[in-house]
Amino acid sequence: MGAFRTCQGLPCRSNRVKLCVSICERREFANSEMNRIQQLRETVKTVRYVLEHLAVVFGAATGALAARGKGIDWFGVIVLGLVTSVGGGTLRDIILDVPVFWVSDHSFLISGIVTAALTIYLAQYLNPSSTPFLITDAFFLAFVTMVGTNKTYSLKHPGTICALFGVVTGVAGGMFRDVLLGEVPLVFRQHINLYATAALFGSISFLGAALVWPGHWFNMVFGALVTLLLRMAAIRWRLHLPLFQSPDEGIS
Repeated sequence: MGAFRTCQGLPCRSNRVKLCVSICERREFANSEMNRIQQLRETVKTVRYVLEHLAVVFGAATGALAARGKGIDWFGVIVLGLVTSVGGGTLRDIILDVPVFWVSDHSFLISGIVTAALTIYLAQYLNPSSTPFLITDAFFLAFVTMVGTNKTYSLKHPGTICALFGVVTGVAGGMFRDVLLGEVPLVFRQHINLYATAALFGSISFLGAALVWPGHWFNMVFGALVTLLLRMAAIRWRLHLPLFQSPDEGIS
C-alpha cells in the first residue's frame, strides 16, 4: 500500500498527492479571493458612508448660505439646510424602494443640523458674494452625485438608470432649497455653468471606471473629482451649454 497524505482531513494515496495539493491550493486561492472581495466591498461601503456624510455637511452649508439675507430665523435656516442636504437622497431612496438613508441612520440628521447651525455663525465672517455658496455647492454636487450613482449601481441597475439617479440625487436637494426660497432652481437658471451636466459627466466617469476597476472604492473618488473639477472650471470660466432660443429672441 502506498503512503497516505491528507488534504483537509481526507486521505490521499501517494500517486494522487499532486492532485490533492493542487485542489488544496485552489481552495486556498478561492478563499483568499473571497476574503479580498469581501474586504473590498466593505471598503466601498465605508467610502460611500463618508462621502454621504460629506454630502450632508456641504448640502446643509449651502442651504444655510442660500438663506442669508432672506429674513429667515435660525430654525428656518436649519430646516432649509436639512431639506437641501437630504432631499435628493430621500427622493432617490423612495423611488428605488429602499430604506431612506437618514431614517436608517439618524447620524446624518445630526450632521446636517450641526453644520447648518455652524454655518449661521460662520457666515458673518464670509464674503457676502456668491462665491462661497457656489464653491460649497460644487462640493455638495460632487459628493451627493457619486453617492446616488454608486448606491443605484450597487442595487444592480443598468448604467443608464445609475447615471439618471446620480443626476437626480445631485440636483434635487438644491431644487427643493430654491423652491422653498421662492427662487428659480439653480439648475434651471440662465448661464448656470454646467450644473446637471457636471453631475452627468461625473456619473458616466464612475461607470466607466467601474468597467476598468469593478467594485473598487476609487471609482467613487474619481467620479466625484470629475464632477467637482468640471463644475469649478465652469464657474471659473463661465462655461455653459448653448441656450435654446429662436434667432429673433434677445433682439430689442
